[in-house]
Parts: sequence; C-alpha cells; structure tokens
Amino acid sequence: MKFGVTGYLDIDNPGIPEIARKAEALGFESLWTGEHMFVPVEIANPVRYGVPLPEMYKHLPDLFVILATAAAVTSKLNFGTNICIAAQRHPLELAKIVATLDRISKGRVILGIGNGWIEEEAEILGYPFDRKVAKTNEHIAALKALWTQDEPSFSGEFVNFPPVHSNPKPHRKPHPPIIIGSGGATTDNSRILKRIARLADGWLPLDIGPEQMKAELATLRQLCGENGRSFDELDISLILASPALGITDATGQRKSAQAEDLAGQYAEAGVSRLVVLPWGLSTSTALDFQSMEMLAAGLDL
Repeated sequence: MKFGVTGYLDIDNPGIPEIARKAEALGFESLWTGEHMFVPVEIANPVRYGVPLPEMYKHLPDLFVILATAAAVTSKLNFGTNICIAAQRHPLELAKIVATLDRISKGRVILGIGNGWIEEEAEILGYPFDRKVAKTNEHIAALKALWTQDEPSFSGEFVNFPPVHSNPKPHRKPHPPIIIGSGGATTDNSRILKRIARLADGWLPLDIGPEQMKAELATLRQLCGENGRSFDELDISLILASPALGITDATGQRKSAQAEDLAGQYAEAGVSRLVVLPWGLSTSTALDFQSMEMLAAGLDL
C-alpha cells in the first residue's frame, strides 16, 4: 500500500518547499492538494457532504505553482491534485501547465480531476453548471489529444481548436494518469465508474469503507472488461481523514496496528493508495510538520 498525505498548503507557514521536503523525508509516497481559483462571496448552498465551506477555500494558492515549487526541491515524492476542476481551465492552457510540471518532476504528476460543486463558480466562468460533467469529459479527451499527438486539433461542444503545436509533451508516456475524484459513501457511484472505465486512468473517491470499496471495485473491474481495458492498470486511490484509521493522537503516538489492519483490508479490496488528511474533513488548518509527523508515526512509515 502506498500512503500519500493531503491538506491545505499555506504558502507562508511553514512554506511549500519545507512541507514537500518534510513529506519526502517522512516516507510519504505522494503529496496532494486541491484548488478553487476563486470563491464567490455569495453561495446559495455552501455545504458539501454535510460540511460547511471551509474557510481555507478562500485562501488557496495556485495549485500548479505550488506543486512546481514542491517538485523543484524533491526527487521521489509524487504530486497529486485532489482535485483540479478541469472544466474551469481551457485544455490548451491545462495541457501545457501539467506537461511542464511533469517534465520538471520527471514524471511525478497524478492529475486528479473533478467537476466542481459550487454552482456560482460555473456561472461566473460562463458555462452551464448542469453540463459540467459533459464539459469535463470533453476536456479530458482534448488533454489526451494535446499530450499524445504532434499536431493536435479538436472539435467538440465546448472546445474547438485547429491543428496546433502544443509542447512540451509530458515526461510520462502516454501522459500523466488522469484519475476522477468523487464523493463519499453515500454517493451513487454507478455513473462515475462507467466514466472511469471509458476514459480515465483511475479513481479517487472520498471516505468509503473497505467493504463498500470492494463492491464498487468489483463493479469497476467488470466495466473495464466490457470496455476492453485492464482494471489492474488503473490507479485506485482513496482519500481518508486520519480518524478513520484510528490516528487521532496529536503527540504522534503510534496507532499502526489499527491503521495496518485497515490498510490491508483496503489493499485486498483493490485500493493501491491511501491519501490521508491528518484531521477531520471540515478543518481549515494548514498542513504542518506536527500533523505530518503524527500521521507518519500512526502509519508506521
């Protein structure tokens, strides 16, 4: 089992390079963070999965600038996005940004993609919120064309461009893995799993127990077979808050027995990576050395 760490990355305290070096030194396989390019002041429904909009959403730095900063001071640590709101970025721009980061890091990028959940964001950016999934799917197709073709062009409902030179190409071939993020245990994942089997390289759900993951992944394995794809080649990651693994002691006391048992259950279900948040899901606390040390001790890294 691979273990990643995720959280809000503050650009000042203690700083992105320091956090990245610490994560690598502690033995984490990957460092993950997400984005909101902006947050509307007026949001009609600022609650997701029962959690009110965290204050830190209003202060997120640019996702790819901070990951590039982290990549420049590390050599083994992988970098995941949980998530990049792909519908809010033009594929011509996003393809170059991600490919550049992948080249800088020598293939250490995992592109986690989501649809976005704040309706007012879509309105401000000028696309219909009820078409966000279709727009995201089309952007994924455009990204693949831009990364794998010498003179790519694209014609779709939301994206159109003539043959272009789009370089650099990613370090990883054919491109960095594109994994689709989704909600928690109460989410109906049937349509998400069908999307993954058709067009993605993996899945990044949130806070699902081992037995449910086993059932969901059995369905995904079947869907991959129906689409002529190998389930075993997918990147199956899962985001969990540390209390779900029994890691709650702020002093860093080891909880490795419970965490090891649960990690084994998830591995048996088909999960290859646990991406752990060192607090509850509603926190606005920035990732820091103490929380990462607590988590590393609890996971016995």
